[in-house]
Parts: sequence; structure tokens; C-alpha cells
Amino acid sequence: MPSARAVFFDIGNVLLRFDARRILRRFARAVRRRPAEVADYLWNSDIGERIERGEVGGPRLYGMFQEELGYQGSYAQFRILWCDHFTLDRGSHAILKRTAARVPTYLLSNTNVLHIDFIRERYAFPRLVRGSILSHELGLRKPDPAIYRAALRLSGTKPEETVFVDDLKPNVEAARALGMIAIRFHGAADL
Repeated sequence: MPSARAVFFDIGNVLLRFDARRILRRFARAVRRRPAEVADYLWNSDIGERIERGEVGGPRLYGMFQEELGYQGSYAQFRILWCDHFTLDRGSHAILKRTAARVPTYLLSNTNVLHIDFIRERYAFPRLVRGSILSHELGLRKPDPAIYRAALRLSGTKPEETVFVDDLKPNVEAARALGMIAIRFHGAADL
């Protein structure tokens, strides 16, 4: 097996931890609804995919929360509500930092413009990498094979010399299907 010439890290629940249930409870309190209603709105419709594909930006998402869920806070308050739930995984951050010092390292993540802007303001790891493949910028989401091909074009590497770290099994399986060295993240110690 060739040695790794590039490494791609996912962001959510790899570099930054978050608890989806806690987020739902926060959103539900903010719009005075049950968490299940908010979950239906975000995850049992195509809204989540549209957000991560860049079809719904920050101001439009804010307007949707106002119109469809009755959100009454300001845009600045909404931005904090939408973004301020991440916790840095110090172990995986240390691994990324060490890796980036030796091998070209990148981000490959399903995200949205509000999250990535917030992350870039608050955390150092986006400045440690050579580049990023972000779903909302390409209009593609993992596990679509096209997003992994875009990553390979960015790094200029072959699949078999490219490592990809992600917490979700379908994303790891899709990368492996293209021949990448895909690692399912279960924690920094395991990684």
C-alpha cells in the first residue's frame, strides 16, 4: 500500500463534538415547540440537505425559522442559536495538528455557511489545513461519490494514497468504494 500523501478530516463529531438532542431542545425552546416538531422540520424533510448543499443560506434560513417555526429573535441571536453548540475535540485536534505538520491535510465536511463562518472565527484548525471541500460550496453532500472526487482533485492524489476520517459509516463506505483509505472515527484514542 502506498504511503498517505493527503489526509482529509470531517468536522462534525470528529474535530468538533455536538449533541443533536441538546441542539433540538435549544431550538425547541427558542420557538416554543416540542423537540420532535423541530426534528421533523429539520430532518424529516429536505431542509437539512438543502442547507448543507448551499441552497438555503443564513438570512433565508433565519426567515424560514421565523415564518415556519415562529422564531422571534434577531438574526444575531439566531446565528448564535444555530452555531454555538460545538466543543473542540482536543484529541482529534492534536492529531490533525501533528498530521498537518507532516502531510498535506484538508477538511471534507457536510456543513453550511453559518457554521463554517462561526468555526473559522472560533477555532484554529481551519488555518492549519491546506484547503477544504465543503458541501455548501459545491452543492454536493457526502456520501455522494462526486464530493470525494472533488477532494482528490484538490489534493492531487490517488484514492489509495488518500486518507479520509469521518464518524459516519455511509460516508466512510462511500470513500472506501472509491479506493480511499477511509477510517471511521470512534474517538481520538482509537484514531
